[in-house]
Amino acid sequence: MLRNKFIHIIVFLIGFSAFSQVNFTTKLSKNQLGLNERVKVEFSVDKDGDNFIPPTFENFRIVGGPSQSIRNSWINGKRTYSKTYSYFLSPVEKGSFEIGQASIEVDGEIYKTLPVTIIVTSAVDKPTNPNDPNYIADKKIHLVAELSNKSPFINEAVSVTYKLYVSPDTGVDNWRELEAPRYANFWSNNIDIKSLNVQNGTYKGEPYRYVVLRRTLLYPQKTGRLKIEPLTLDISVQVPSNRRDFFGNLISSSVNKTVSAGSSFIDVKPLPIDNKPNDFSGAVGDFNFEIKSDKKELLIDEAFQLSLIISGNGNFNLFEDPKISLPSSLEVYEPEKISNVSVRAGGIRGKVSNKFTIVPNVPGKYTIPQTKFSFFNPQVEEYVTIYSDPIYIDVEGFNKNSSSDDNTKELNKTNKIQLAQNQFASFKTKTKFSKIGENIFFNSTAYWLLFLSPFLICIIIIIFVKFLKIYNSKKIDKLKIAKGLTQKLLVESKGLIGNKEKFYESIDKALTTYLKSKLNLDNSELNNKYIRSRLQQMKVEKNIIDLLFNVLENCQLARYTPLNIEAMSEDYENAKLFIEQLEKVKNEK
Repeated sequence: MLRNKFIHIIVFLIGFSAFSQVNFTTKLSKNQLGLNERVKVEFSVDKDGDNFIPPTFENFRIVGGPSQSIRNSWINGKRTYSKTYSYFLSPVEKGSFEIGQASIEVDGEIYKTLPVTIIVTSAVDKPTNPNDPNYIADKKIHLVAELSNKSPFINEAVSVTYKLYVSPDTGVDNWRELEAPRYANFWSNNIDIKSLNVQNGTYKGEPYRYVVLRRTLLYPQKTGRLKIEPLTLDISVQVPSNRRDFFGNLISSSVNKTVSAGSSFIDVKPLPIDNKPNDFSGAVGDFNFEIKSDKKELLIDEAFQLSLIISGNGNFNLFEDPKISLPSSLEVYEPEKISNVSVRAGGIRGKVSNKFTIVPNVPGKYTIPQTKFSFFNPQVEEYVTIYSDPIYIDVEGFNKNSSSDDNTKELNKTNKIQLAQNQFASFKTKTKFSKIGENIFFNSTAYWLLFLSPFLICIIIIIFVKFLKIYNSKKIDKLKIAKGLTQKLLVESKGLIGNKEKFYESIDKALTTYLKSKLNLDNSELNNKYIRSRLQQMKVEKNIIDLLFNVLENCQLARYTPLNIEAMSEDYENAKLFIEQLEKVKNEK
């Protein structure tokens, strides 16, 4: 009896062990393939699992997948289950390679597949059977890169358009980009394609349908022969066969095909040296240029805005803006750059403005001199120089309604000295004697100076107080202008969140403008050490100072650090908070 129970236990344990065994395997569609062929790799497990991790697929490119399928069935009361992860791979070089281990978690345990080996040989001959779907796909699908200009000047716009041509009796289900084109030695900008519209055209004289997949605008930055790396796609193609179904309809076959636009070459010409203007800074295109002022007459306690405007079609942002020569008595703030351009196949078209806020320090008549701007027009292959019109600014004194101006006029009237015609007649050549003991101080010059000195001191004090008020009012007006410009830049920065470079450029400009006015700094004092010292002198809290320098540091690192939208939003709020807190602190300088 005991013996029978022991046998039953052994049989149960063996059965349980067999039942709990997990099979996790790798299956290849072929163990040997040509360099231009593909292999299907399947990872199958016979129990439900999670956390599947595929191998790295070194020396192969994934051209399809991953896809997942599940089979769950009962046959004669026995359950059959399998979960399969499938990949389509394309080899990148010849040799013997290993598909590494995949892993999966089942009931808390980790299971791994065994490595398998694939041999990749030289490319095999493509099928020539007209009825073979792969042969048909090769003949019916073409990817072409079309260049607008194969021999441009340096910095001249070139558009490259990628078209997928499909034969009328062939269909395309979907495609996937395997390799994006690389534009070394080009400044590039993708042109938005809102929708993929199928159009009728011809390819090598035969009727085809085509769709524009991608369009990119290029500006070559180097002369000579430049290479554009190809665009490569993996396409699912529906090709007809000679077979028909029961109802007489043609049966289509689905095949995957890799197509490439091939490499393209552009021969870039240098700009001519003859007649090259001295002020030429790299502008290539067809431009217009002007300078405008929003005011021609103003008071000294006002500001005006000067706009430098360049419009037209060309390589915007790839050249330096013209320099405006301004009188030293005009205080100029950092310009606000406004860009309104669109990227098109023919180039970048639109308008870019640099808006300068300017505050005059002394009244007078100012001339904004004629300014020139030079560019190279590739259409006529000539340099062109255009000039702005001179601008005349009339700056008057302080507001005529202000008491300071009236008092100043009265003081001038009071202090005006009338000279008599015979003012030197009192000079005598003879000696004048005085009696001993006679009081010669009374009615003397010293007597009248002492007598009038209190009145003179009062007048001087009044003049000084009025001057101080005028100076402080002018200082307050400049601070108000700077605050207004700072708030404008902050609003602009908020709208640029997501555009890393432009956002941090605007934030940096806003903080710099505010600090220069709030702390009364010049350009030589704009360094972190001095700014920190001034803020500490003003008894600004350490955490507020740290806010400032954290934002400024991110402004410097923006070009090299992958900052996300959340980080930009945080920096915007920190910059805003710093300005709000510093406004509560009295400037002691």
